[in-house]
Amino acid sequence: MATGISLPYGKQHISFNVPDENLVGVFWPSAIEACSNPHQEIERALDHPLGTQRIEQIVSAGEKVLILVDDYTRATPVPLILPHLLERLKSRQVRDQDITLLVSTGTHRPCSESELREKLGEELYGRYRTEQHDCTDKSSQAFLGLTTRGTPVWVNHLLLENDRIFGIGHIDPSDYAGYAGGWKLIVPGVAALETIDSNHALATLSFRHYGSVDLPCRQDINEAGGMVRVDQFINVVLCQDGQIGRVFAGAPAEIHSAGVKLAKQVYEVECPGPVDIAVVSAYPYDVDYYQAIRAVEYADVIVRPGGSILVVAPCPDGIGSETFYRLLAAPDRHPDDFLRNIASRNGKVTYNVLGYFLTLIRAEKQVYGHMPGITGTELEAIGIHPVASLQSGVDAILQSHGPKARLAVLPVGSATIPRLVNTH
Repeated sequence: MATGISLPYGKQHISFNVPDENLVGVFWPSAIEACSNPHQEIERALDHPLGTQRIEQIVSAGEKVLILVDDYTRATPVPLILPHLLERLKSRQVRDQDITLLVSTGTHRPCSESELREKLGEELYGRYRTEQHDCTDKSSQAFLGLTTRGTPVWVNHLLLENDRIFGIGHIDPSDYAGYAGGWKLIVPGVAALETIDSNHALATLSFRHYGSVDLPCRQDINEAGGMVRVDQFINVVLCQDGQIGRVFAGAPAEIHSAGVKLAKQVYEVECPGPVDIAVVSAYPYDVDYYQAIRAVEYADVIVRPGGSILVVAPCPDGIGSETFYRLLAAPDRHPDDFLRNIASRNGKVTYNVLGYFLTLIRAEKQVYGHMPGITGTELEAIGIHPVASLQSGVDAILQSHGPKARLAVLPVGSATIPRLVNTH
């Protein structure tokens, strides 16, 4: 007998079968109940903020307000949340022309017009001044100082030109910062590339320590973000289907601490292992390989040395960057090469950190990919065995490991941190 499994795949699903005798389990994030009334939940959070006053007690008429929102790579339901924030600003006689929306892109490309419409919602798109952060434009950034770890903190000048700062984001696993949310809207969200590179250089210490909020990279993010006078952030923890599970509003540190407690219950799952094979969908971060890599990192945790990882992602944007592709495709790369690049700031630090992680993983395990948005030649060049169809790939990998192969499935692989139990 075989079990049919359906994986989220972009905005669709893709299916395959696994013999029952080989299947260890399908490990979804833990289900939490979606809010029956998300608008009510948003209002509850705004009425009872953590560590700050209510918006109505913070803002005065005539003040200029900056609102940070995350970008196209994040599933935050901004169109649901933003109107509640705007309504409270309106109640304090804040004028539309005094409100600016700033998209926290970090090092990502800008949102396209259609992505921005989807991110803000049709009703709000075009109504307010909207800017997209450019981490490479030093002329648009202001210097705030150094963190204790030596990170030079440069941020978008709009943070200093507005009277009030609010932000909307969400909390889910981050491979280098433990969990997203909180101060990540500032760093890397609206920081300079120099700042992001310095901070992300600390991420080499995060390898296989996923889900920890005590990582040096996260601590540096918190310190750098704390240099900005933020009035209130709103973070959400989402259910599997993208619906709102819980909303947290207030001071960035307080809401992140409270939100991570719930997020850990959702995203950290127990898996008996180690296993021989992990089939992992890179959903929800499957727009390109740069985003999808975290699925490989998380799957690596449960796969034994000598095992195989099959990552499944549509990757409509391909590798994600020609520079990143050239870095990964360079022949005879050793982990130390990436560490030297990071130390000397030779190339984009984030790319080198991920290259370092991938080289360590590929030294122990075979990585396969069903990624139609990337050519087979490109996949082979970056050390991934291309798989034409998901089912044929699963069948071939199972055959290579023999009849007793143990296979685990992570359907939401970019947002699932597996924890090994009952190891043998």
